[in-house]
Amino acid sequence: MSASQKEAMGYANKLTTEPVSLSEADVIVQRECGLKDGEILEINRVCFYFRHANRTVLGLDCTTQGDIVVLSPNNSDDSDDWSDTSAKLGNAEAC
Repeated sequence: MSASQKEAMGYANKLTTEPVSLSEADVIVQRECGLKDGEILEINRVCFYFRHANRTVLGLDCTTQGDIVVLSPNNSDDSDDWSDTSAKLGNAEAC
């Protein structure tokens, strides 16, 4: 991972865990690391989306219990193996 990517991950972490502590200086650091305003906006949008999705799921008490999860590509050394690897996660009703 490049230094710029690490800095972006730190920004996303701060945005997620302590958003009130963010300031213009944090955005300036991102720009100095080579990120464009659109890329900084995208970090913010992705953090917002997952916060929103997680709060929605938690608020509705949804789980993955009973869901079928398909992993792709397959859990093998062959990256071209996209065979069905369905696995039952549990017996409880899913949301």
